[in-house]
Amino acid sequence: MKNRITVLILFLSGILFSQTHRFIYELEMKTEYKVNKINMALDIDKENVKFYDYDLIELDSVRIATNGDYMTDIESDQLLMRKLGTNKNLEFHELNFDYFVIESEDVMNWKIEKETKTIADSVLQKATTTYGGRKWTAWFSKSIPFQEGPYKFRGLPGLIFELSDDKNDFIYKLVKSKELPGTFNTSNYLENHYGQKPLAVSRKQFHKIKLDYYENPTAMYSQMFKEGNLYIGGEHVTTQEQLDSKKKFIQNYLYKSYNPIEIDKAIPYKVR
Repeated sequence: MKNRITVLILFLSGILFSQTHRFIYELEMKTEYKVNKINMALDIDKENVKFYDYDLIELDSVRIATNGDYMTDIESDQLLMRKLGTNKNLEFHELNFDYFVIESEDVMNWKIEKETKTIADSVLQKATTTYGGRKWTAWFSKSIPFQEGPYKFRGLPGLIFELSDDKNDFIYKLVKSKELPGTFNTSNYLENHYGQKPLAVSRKQFHKIKLDYYENPTAMYSQMFKEGNLYIGGEHVTTQEQLDSKKKFIQNYLYKSYNPIEIDKAIPYKVR
């Protein structure tokens, strides 16, 4: 915590001279199966705000250094980009190496509370809101003059340090910050996905794409199955009975592991 505060003090002294302000949050996400802890990057430059899995930075660095062709799944499903000072978000979603973008406008109606707390040398103030069918509590610092925070949460008079919903399904904690010279390039894995431009879709269209996959998640393996080259979870799948069992398993996993951050926009999966 002291290291974090030191970095933030250095940030204040250099705020006018650096180009990209990066804040790294630890995101804790709960599903029926497990609790995931993921580091997320919030990049703020002179034009844009970006939010994405921090692992994407590290993998891209390895890819460039080795001239490799590495890709990784997006764990958070919380990739975003917006113009600085606006509530208009571009949401990026991946499904089986296809890439999609949805436009949304997300306004937070905050209630700023009198309650404060101190973490190391930082005084944080409490604020609450209801968004996406969940009740949220944020702790922000007026000392950091950005009205931004993790995911779509913004609009408070200072940077959000901590954020959680009332069920603690999603918990964000600021753990580190740094200043980067120039505008940091994320075009390979955010604005595009390893050379693939995102297809613009409506939320209704994207839900249909996800539901179609849910109805038959093994369809993409049909050719390998016919050729006798299909392996799922290390098992050689050679019979229709095995394939049907794998289909049921994947559907069950998708259903039970689905815990959307915005409940009011949830994909209407049904038990199979």
